[in-house]
Amino acid sequence: MSNDDGYIPWARQSRNLPTRSMTTAPSSSRRYTSPEAPNRPQSLSYRQLLQQRLQKYQWTAMYHVEMTGPQHDQRWSGSFWLGGTKIGQSSFYTTKDAAKEDAAKASLNWLNTYGYH
Repeated sequence: MSNDDGYIPWARQSRNLPTRSMTTAPSSSRRYTSPEAPNRPQSLSYRQLLQQRLQKYQWTAMYHVEMTGPQHDQRWSGSFWLGGTKIGQSSFYTTKDAAKEDAAKASLNWLNTYGYH
């Protein structure tokens, strides 16, 4: 080819070449799709929701936790107190966090029952 038609051997020319789709493997017919982040906010725990509710009314709650059972099989129970009133209590769980979550859930139910939304 001559240089008169605009061809430069070392410069990349845009050509209408077929594009190759990204696949999981060269011989695979499945297309690769990247995982997308969910479009919803991350859900809050019951303890976080309870804390938000208490801040709304400028209240302070006290959390009481107790452990029973032998060292190799501990069971946890918790309760939330608002002043001198027990507003939520949990059953016995194998983890302290699960007991706190259940007590916070019960506390939120108590607050909803008595109109503190």
